[in-house]
Amino acid sequence: MVRVKRSQQLNPEKPAAPDHLVMRLFAPGMSLLHRAGLGGLACTLKKMERQYASGQLPAAKLPAPFTNDQPPWEIDEQTVTLKFGKPENAGEYLKKLFAFAFGIRKDGLIVLPGQYYETEPSTAVLADLQSGLTLTFLQHGKVRKLAKELTPVRYDPEGDGVSGVTVEFRACSEFKHQNGWEEFVDRNGCLISGMIRVDGPISPGTVVRHVAYTSDTAAEDPPERMLPLYFALVGCLALPVNRGVAVLLVPEVENLLDFIIDRPAMTPTTAKDCQIANAADAALRAQVRLRHNPVRQEHLKSKARQAMTGTLLPGCYAMTFTPTAWASQQKSRVATIHVASGEDKILDRFERALTHLPPRIVTRTVPETSARGKKKIVKEHREVFRTDSIVRPLIAENLALSRPWYSGFVKLVTRINPATNKPYREQLTYERKGLHAMISDETMWDSASEATIVCAVHEAIRSRYGQIAEENKANPVAMKNRFRNEYDRWRLAFAGAKTADQFRKTLCDLFSRAGRNIVLQQSWQEILPMLRSSNWQHARDLALLGLCSYQGRGEMETPSDETNQTT
Repeated sequence: MVRVKRSQQLNPEKPAAPDHLVMRLFAPGMSLLHRAGLGGLACTLKKMERQYASGQLPAAKLPAPFTNDQPPWEIDEQTVTLKFGKPENAGEYLKKLFAFAFGIRKDGLIVLPGQYYETEPSTAVLADLQSGLTLTFLQHGKVRKLAKELTPVRYDPEGDGVSGVTVEFRACSEFKHQNGWEEFVDRNGCLISGMIRVDGPISPGTVVRHVAYTSDTAAEDPPERMLPLYFALVGCLALPVNRGVAVLLVPEVENLLDFIIDRPAMTPTTAKDCQIANAADAALRAQVRLRHNPVRQEHLKSKARQAMTGTLLPGCYAMTFTPTAWASQQKSRVATIHVASGEDKILDRFERALTHLPPRIVTRTVPETSARGKKKIVKEHREVFRTDSIVRPLIAENLALSRPWYSGFVKLVTRINPATNKPYREQLTYERKGLHAMISDETMWDSASEATIVCAVHEAIRSRYGQIAEENKANPVAMKNRFRNEYDRWRLAFAGAKTADQFRKTLCDLFSRAGRNIVLQQSWQEILPMLRSSNWQHARDLALLGLCSYQGRGEMETPSDETNQTT
């Protein structure tokens, strides 16, 4: 038996520092955000390979020299391995890796090369992406330095010099991730073996459980899990909804080699793509970009996978960050929605909604009156701004949760828009044409009874407006007032129905007052199942959808259709 001295028991030798770091996709402790970050690291390393091969990246800026034309790292489907060469080279290796991965342009815009293939996004896109980052990962003032003044960027999608809008951003000079490599190495430049504290800028939503016991209740990770968390900034996609709300998309990563192709395809290529309405809308639009990306399509063909498992679009978790009443100074994660791997039927319907109810650039003329002496000088100036649909977010959420796309339409008729403090129904006017185009598309319906209810309501409203027009031929003002009152009457009646009996009574009342209804005569059997107790709420949504999507003819058009906005 070999005896060990007591001094050796009390002071065991410190293990030698490693000359490499292995990170596994499904190792214990790897959360959804860890896996997305490991995918972001893989994307960044692959981008370095491409730039070095094309001569854009000099050898001096590589973390370590290539050996026999092989990079100083290895990437396979489940693992990323960083090869330092010598243990003391870890510090310089990580320093150069972070310098490439987390950059800032001369104009103050953050650039993450791992998020795109070859061409850098436009300045307007980078400005919106930076806004998303400063509302999620980099929202605290201590983790980034931003200029006090806003820098404007002109975005002109039509190229006519008229329809362009101005995107503003605050130039960034420094952010936490750039110097994050220092946490991984000791004073000798070797990789540490201990734990590293996890905070909000690295993992949004992670907080200390109790401030008085920080050392015991703070989250910690070893280097093989902490490094992927730093690169979650690259693997995830943060987009602003408005100045105070943002969405963070965390994709599900199951294969690193596939994610290297998928993640750059998720990044918006135009400022219009950056304009999202809610979390589900952001996730589905990212899947749509993936679906049509030519690089990804070639990748699928080369692997011959599409015939086996369909489109193979990765699912993702979409997290909403917004100020709360208990912490108004920061944006907290208040909701999360899971969007499953894309299905053709769901994406087809969402693409139609995106086509008919798209984000818009609105131009309006605003008069200015100035008085000089007794004369009034009236001037006009044009305002151009971005606006979005209020219906498409509802459709996106319904599709993401596998509900009928029109489910909950009653909310748009009864609720107040928190962004404007005005009823949603006032904005529905501008989307009547898009709604009409959607309900006219047969592929939007799962059954004929759904479309029949909408068409029957259209026919009834057309008859009622015809009766009103006939009774008020000599008085156009009274005709328009009665059109408006008739619309409000049925809107309030349908929205106010709280039971199946109340809804059936209201719908039958409309049909009886309208007189002869060709749709009912031909398809009344298809409507009856939708009026049963289990389906009456969906039928109410369809009736309101029919009411709000009705397009009149000439004088029978409702007065609310008038608008001074042009797209």
